[in-house]
Amino acid sequence: MAFDYEFRRNVDLLALLVRKDVTLHYKRTALGILWSLLNPLLLAVLYYTAFTVFIRQTAPNFILFLLSVLFPWTWFSNSISLSNNILIENKSLIKKVPFPRHFLLISTIVSQCILFLCSVPIVAVLTYHYGSRIGLIWVLGIPVLIVIQFIMTMGLCLIVSSINVYFRDFYFIVAFLMNVLFWLTPILYPIEKIPEQYHSWFLVLNPLTVIMSSWRGMFMSNTLRWDWVGLSFLVSLVVLSLGTVVFQRLGRRIDEVL
Repeated sequence: MAFDYEFRRNVDLLALLVRKDVTLHYKRTALGILWSLLNPLLLAVLYYTAFTVFIRQTAPNFILFLLSVLFPWTWFSNSISLSNNILIENKSLIKKVPFPRHFLLISTIVSQCILFLCSVPIVAVLTYHYGSRIGLIWVLGIPVLIVIQFIMTMGLCLIVSSINVYFRDFYFIVAFLMNVLFWLTPILYPIEKIPEQYHSWFLVLNPLTVIMSSWRGMFMSNTLRWDWVGLSFLVSLVVLSLGTVVFQRLGRRIDEVL
């Protein structure tokens, strides 16, 4: 009975935090949650203009090519950015109320995932517009890729949030590294554009390469490379394990440092 009560209490707390993150972030804005869709859409228009008008290098179905990755990338990047400073922003709550601190990170990632799911119909409409069909692989692939990306994002959020408590400059370092990671991940270019001799480096050193390429392959051509999916799942578990160790060790003195 005690376990059931504690479990329900934690579920209710997590649901409350997720609802707060989704609603509070867009409170008093005219468009509300639509901003979560407009940002990647406007970026896609910007990149489309730059690549088609000025650089004149595009991939087939370029808008779908961009949005098929920009939406999941936005989920990832927003989760990292918001989690970077989340323990510091909630220090009064952490000091006053005993609760699992990692719930703050989980709620952030889940709320951003909900916003990402709102974008899937847009991708589906574009897929149909460009003459493709939504395959059954979406039914299996979307949950699988969400789980993998959630695990990896959670591990990284555990690391950046705990380090930033002790080293406040880390907030700006992470912001810079996210910009670097954006360009090192096949978002504005297909993975085939990466020189063959660097493929293994991109796959090993940047696990987002596999995840983002998998989203694009599924949305654009109804295909998933299951060997890549398996690799990214294993890497995500390693990242989560590392993040858990860092969070637990640094978390012992977080109350004092905050």
